[in-house]
Amino acid sequence: MKVISRTIDTIVVFRGGSKPLPYKFRYTDSTGQSREVLVGRIFLAQQEKAGGVPMFIYDCQSVIDGKERRYQLKYRIPDCRWELYKM
Repeated sequence: MKVISRTIDTIVVFRGGSKPLPYKFRYTDSTGQSREVLVGRIFLAQQEKAGGVPMFIYDCQSVIDGKERRYQLKYRIPDCRWELYKM
């Protein structure tokens, strides 16, 4: 996977008192085209600190452009910001 680290718009689901789970997100690809992705599967969801910043990290998989692709999303807790970190 290649590091992208782009801020994205995300729709999330909260179940009970658990952490936010990404449902759908929108990002702009390298050609400048806006893409919307429905999160198909979440393999791992964990809380970590990177550089002293607490965040939730999600390893996911979805169908993007007709292909199964794996990617990593990050939710930066202090900034309330979602990132498409790797794809």
